[in-house]
Amino acid sequence: MNTIWAIRTGIRDFFETIYGICQAWIVKYPFIKTAYTIFSWLSLIMFVLSLLFVKGSRTMLVQYLWSFYVLLQFWFLCRSKTMPWKQIVLFVLAGVFIVVPFTTLMVNALHAFFGGKTSDTWSIAVITPIFEELWKLLPLFLFLLFSRRASALSLSDYTLIGAATGVGFQLMEELSRRWLNSGILAKKFGYSFTMLGGETIHWDFFSLFPGRFEESLFPSLMTVGHPVHTAMIALACGIAYRLRSRLTNWVFLFPAIIFLWSILDHAAYNGQHKLPGWVFRLSDWTGSGYKTQPAFLLMLAASLIADYWSLNKVRQRLPRLPNEPVLNPFSELWNMISALFLDRGKFGYWLGFYRGRLELGFNLLYGNEEAAGRQEHVRERMKVLYRVLTGLAAVLLVAALFAGMDAYYSGGDGTACFACMFDSLQNWWDRLEWYEQGAIVLGALALSLLFVGFWPAVGIALTASGIAGSGHEIAGYIRNPKKLLTPENALAMATGIILSRIPFGRALGWLGKKGRRYVRKLLDKLGSRKPDVDVPGKPPKNDGRGPDNHRDDPQKPDDDTPNKDNVDEGTGDLRTEEVIAPQSGKAIKVYTDGDTIIPVDKIEKYLRGKVNVNIQEVTNELRELKKLKQTQRKVFDADPHNAEQIKRLEKMKHNFDRSDDMRQKLESVGLSDTIENNQSIAKHLLEVGKQIRPENTLDFPSVLEGPNGKLKVLTTWKMVDGQPYLSTIKLIPTTI
Repeated sequence: MNTIWAIRTGIRDFFETIYGICQAWIVKYPFIKTAYTIFSWLSLIMFVLSLLFVKGSRTMLVQYLWSFYVLLQFWFLCRSKTMPWKQIVLFVLAGVFIVVPFTTLMVNALHAFFGGKTSDTWSIAVITPIFEELWKLLPLFLFLLFSRRASALSLSDYTLIGAATGVGFQLMEELSRRWLNSGILAKKFGYSFTMLGGETIHWDFFSLFPGRFEESLFPSLMTVGHPVHTAMIALACGIAYRLRSRLTNWVFLFPAIIFLWSILDHAAYNGQHKLPGWVFRLSDWTGSGYKTQPAFLLMLAASLIADYWSLNKVRQRLPRLPNEPVLNPFSELWNMISALFLDRGKFGYWLGFYRGRLELGFNLLYGNEEAAGRQEHVRERMKVLYRVLTGLAAVLLVAALFAGMDAYYSGGDGTACFACMFDSLQNWWDRLEWYEQGAIVLGALALSLLFVGFWPAVGIALTASGIAGSGHEIAGYIRNPKKLLTPENALAMATGIILSRIPFGRALGWLGKKGRRYVRKLLDKLGSRKPDVDVPGKPPKNDGRGPDNHRDDPQKPDDDTPNKDNVDEGTGDLRTEEVIAPQSGKAIKVYTDGDTIIPVDKIEKYLRGKVNVNIQEVTNELRELKKLKQTQRKVFDADPHNAEQIKRLEKMKHNFDRSDDMRQKLESVGLSDTIENNQSIAKHLLEVGKQIRPENTLDFPSVLEGPNGKLKVLTTWKMVDGQPYLSTIKLIPTTI
């Protein structure tokens, strides 16, 4: 066992070394990234052009959209997943580029050795089902063997890995059928139509997991698509692995039975009217393929219950919202959907919070030493920034240009002005049926997934449809720019057309901020606006209804618990005390108002990038140790202090980077390193401390306002003799 573990670690270290070298090259030679970007855009342009001139490309896009739709259904149902969309897409690619070639190679090698043809019954109905179902599990096996987080997967992760691999395999299989089946029946009735069986492959939009195999004329049996079979086997493997300590290793018979069931369904359908009768009797006993999907759904429902039941066992160690006594998928889904359609600015926070909490929970429950090493990284990654492609505006402008040209050449009345392009764009959009508009939005979503993650792609698709549907309004402002002179119209236009469509846009956030300030000043002069309840710089009330009120990090103090020693008066109206940290015995200075305690160095050093770290020496030493580990592993392992030193240096570098990042964020909003600004920050934190109670000490949210913008502040506190003591502080840019 140790030998296998050593081989596995050696292989992983080898590939990680190659990956590290590639990353170093990219940093050292920036033109690599530039060349890749140019290549990506050229490839996208060529693909779009091929859709116009090459029929095979349109066929490929149709099958890609169907496969994407199937994967989207699995993504929605697997509520306890911890893996992000980009990693799941890698398993789709594995199904395309690993499983399909391996299966083809093995089948052809078998025929080369034993003879026969791939069209023989024993090949189609026996060998092919076995090899396909077996090799579709290869990506899952490789991931479990080499991944550091393999021990901390949820059951939904197993399901998604299997489903994604099956989606990739079926994508290539159905794409080959669509390209090769080009006879008279295929042109008239569809690529899967046969003379005796009718339609054999069913892609129905309103069905769960479309792509099932069943003859439409006198059906007697069916088989579900590859994603369902592989997802069910992978889920069974996850269940067996989860229960192995309770039910001994005999529990692994369960995935073996599910595996044989999938092969039986596959073989019975491929060998209709050709295999022996006992095969079909076995198929009848198992439901002739019609019971497979219901059985999988029952397994999936049971796995979700088991996952959340386990998470609630450690919920005291996980961040929870004030109104969330029990962790459950329903409230999570409701909050995310509500944010997506009502307040997209908070959607990213919801998504990052829930995904990070799930991953942290399963790390605590099932993670081994390798998985435990990721916990700090998981905590840092729980706050997600929502990114959107700014180049989308250029794409939409080109679309409007072509729409305007169409209006010009069709009408011939010389009205093809710039504003008319947007009019024509909305006229064209309004003429489309609802399902046509939906198809375009879905196509934009699928195409965007080639470049960004799932939820940014959703934002891009909704942006495209929103601008296309707002053409008349945009054209009106182009024809009469004087409308923009009215502050209310300017703010409404910016908010209604752009800000609600593209959240977190820096330029758009600046425009909204300027417009809002102008309107506030105007309303103040008219005396029609009530003063704000919250004082500027003071944190908002904690109503417990939004993701900004979550608590995601376990307590991690940066300073020792203080003991009060003596008191002195600070500058201005801030009072300072000198306290003694009991563990280190060092005297530290703190701001205080008699109740709240704020370490002075937390503001004047940590937030200002002045942590006591020689980053150049730390970086050089860390680089040398990692180089030694990669090139002379035996020499590195001979001294056990080397691994500890790497961890210590990485922690020092992380602290320096985080401190410097805080400095940059403060300076970006105009809060430079001055005595006045530091005291302003201290006053803000003292005000926050007045709202701290024992139940809301983790990542309490507030907003810090500077001359050039605002920052979201997340503070973690310790209760010392009933007084809030600032432990950690995090700054997050915001466009609000």
